[in-house]
Amino acid sequence: MAEENGLAFVLSETKLINKTTMKSLGKLTPGSLLRRPLLALAFIGAAASSHAVDYPSTILADHPSAYYRLEEPMFSTVASDSSPNATDAYYVYNGENTSPLLGQAGIDTNSILFNGGGSDYGYVDIPASGLVQPVAQDGTSSGAFTAELWVEPTAFPSTWSVPIEVAQYPNGWNIYISGPDAGNGNTAYFYLDMRPSVFAGAANFPIQYQHWYHLVVTFDGANANFYINGVANGPYTATGFVPAIGADVHIGSGQGVGWTPALAGVDEVAFYTNVLTPTQIQSHYAIGTNSFRPTFFGPSVLTDPVSQSVYSGLPATFTVGASGTQPLHYQWLKNGSPVGTDSSSVTINAQYPADDASSFQVVITNNYGATTSAVATLSVLTGLNMISPPNSITRNVGSYAAFHVTANGAVPITYGWTVTSNGVTQSIPGATNATLWLTNVTLGQNGNVYTANVTNPFTSSSAGASLTVQARTDPAVSLTGYGAIVAADKPVAYWRMDESTGSSIAIDAVGSFDGTYTPGTGSITYGVPGGVPHSADPAITLAGGATVQIPFAPELNPDTAWSVETWVQPSSIGANGGDYRVVLSSQYNLYPNPYNGWYLYQQPNNTFAFVPQPANGFIVAGPDDPAHTNNIVAGKWYHVVITDDLTSFVVYINGEAIAGAPVSAVPFVPNGDGINLDGSAGLGGADQANFVIGQRDDVQFGTFLGSVDETAVYKYALSASQIAHHYADAATLTISTSGGNLTFTYPVGVLQQSTNVASGYTDVPGASSGYSVAPTGPQEFYRIHVP
Repeated sequence: MAEENGLAFVLSETKLINKTTMKSLGKLTPGSLLRRPLLALAFIGAAASSHAVDYPSTILADHPSAYYRLEEPMFSTVASDSSPNATDAYYVYNGENTSPLLGQAGIDTNSILFNGGGSDYGYVDIPASGLVQPVAQDGTSSGAFTAELWVEPTAFPSTWSVPIEVAQYPNGWNIYISGPDAGNGNTAYFYLDMRPSVFAGAANFPIQYQHWYHLVVTFDGANANFYINGVANGPYTATGFVPAIGADVHIGSGQGVGWTPALAGVDEVAFYTNVLTPTQIQSHYAIGTNSFRPTFFGPSVLTDPVSQSVYSGLPATFTVGASGTQPLHYQWLKNGSPVGTDSSSVTINAQYPADDASSFQVVITNNYGATTSAVATLSVLTGLNMISPPNSITRNVGSYAAFHVTANGAVPITYGWTVTSNGVTQSIPGATNATLWLTNVTLGQNGNVYTANVTNPFTSSSAGASLTVQARTDPAVSLTGYGAIVAADKPVAYWRMDESTGSSIAIDAVGSFDGTYTPGTGSITYGVPGGVPHSADPAITLAGGATVQIPFAPELNPDTAWSVETWVQPSSIGANGGDYRVVLSSQYNLYPNPYNGWYLYQQPNNTFAFVPQPANGFIVAGPDDPAHTNNIVAGKWYHVVITDDLTSFVVYINGEAIAGAPVSAVPFVPNGDGINLDGSAGLGGADQANFVIGQRDDVQFGTFLGSVDETAVYKYALSASQIAHHYADAATLTISTSGGNLTFTYPVGVLQQSTNVASGYTDVPGASSGYSVAPTGPQEFYRIHVP
């Protein structure tokens, strides 16, 4: 014990106690335990100044169905339920007995700490019970409930971490602490996930580490609220919520939802079989913030920086988790010399050979002492890996064709392509990207071999694939009227869905990417009225889980700019469906493989949402329809377009740009990129997923109920003008002047003229796009007619 400035503090040597050493210790003394310094009264938000009532009495007065105070001393096995129901839980320790750490400072004395971890982690297991997961009278849905706990995140997690889960995927609910893969930079937030209907982040509370937060979830059978420090986020429509009946509750573990355990302190976990009022919740927060027992400690390391290997030219980040009375200061050392800033992490751009075998450690100080982390070593690699070589493909005459290679390793990585035809190999001018695009392939290219040559500063690698070109065998699809307008803008694939009743093939009218009509246990109705203005072309209606399945192809998932467009008419909206309904999807989403691709939802709140992965970034868009509160209306057609120009995502509805986001803020990896193709596309495949109309390929969330028509994919971002013309079913006519003449440019249709703006139009003899005429004689009006 020592004193400084009139404050008492303790400096204690850190010692780890695992299962083996426990047996030889005999009697444990307080100084032999791993002691975690805690900050003094570190909370976010205002609290009441009075401490007239103690915290546990306040909680018990509101009749919790289970209440875990987590007051037990280190190495206890039972976490006692302080409610009258006595539903005790159990401490499950990691292999080294370092997580959870019991006996940490908290409300009315103690809390516990979780140190994260990979496959070796600790948690608290609460046996399955209707007291912690109430069940409604029907025996399958959730009853009303409240759950509350205090959480102290101690460091930025490496990915989504879970302080509590009342879940067994795909059912139940949990709270997340978001990691860097949430697309929020270095800022983490709390998220509430109630499958399948609620996934919401609390953007009003960016997390400050080593500060305590009071978290409360309420559910009344239809709507959920997520309170942070007494402030409600929501309500969220949760009528489709499916509880994890029969599953144990885990505190500090992500095993039930497939994510990582918590790197955080937890205290005072309570469950109720009713909905607490906002007044009760705010009272719990106010009294709780005045019930912590402050202790002043020098710094100690919770998680040491970890040795790592990175490729030359890429960033290497070392991070330390530390605790102690605030403020903490960090001095990083590289090979013994200062580097970086006063931060819990340091990042360098690793270069070979200068940074290879470098050592990193950090000295952490505060007003009460200092400690030094273990040493971590950086290995800088020079390799080049061709993760996904180009694959041989078969394409129809006139189609686009794409060969794609995915490589990683030391940077910079450069690309070049060659073609071998009739035994002669030549470089392809300008082919310097990871994807080689061929336009309007011909039978003369049949059998050509296209080779990707990938190089970095240290080595190179090559791989080739062949192109088979075949004549089209599908019945011809009409490309007149609206079809001509779309085809003129050069889509990669275009499904008009004009087939007759009983057809099994959804023909790609312009390319090589036919789909399969898949009724499943539902039904497909052909020949229903479409939504395109001035057009009699029919559409299809999907019901009961029916879909259109298009096999994976790199052309449908460009790593360049791209667009997708469709016409949809929902027959069921939120009040009737109560679930997210998937309109379009090109997303690989089979845990534990990396999520990638995108999908378009019809949301329970009657808006659309475009969701790029792996960031799970929702871009929400409702139609410009004030009469219906800008919500989707059942039975109404909507023209929906998503564009990605590599700078911004934009969602257009009915010809208008409704919502968007910078691509840099919503990390995106196309479906299949970087995963070898082995022909097993689709649910359960080992590499990538189908492009699906009406469902996610992993069969998560609801299927689309309604009509679909005129769906197309492009290898560039459609312009606002093109989208507006598609929505209006109108051709584009551009008039310019040059040398005193008028020049008419139009991608499709027939140029017509008249002296009367309203009638009397006739074809201009011999005119084609680029037609010029001198502006002399009587006044003339011009238009484009699309047969």
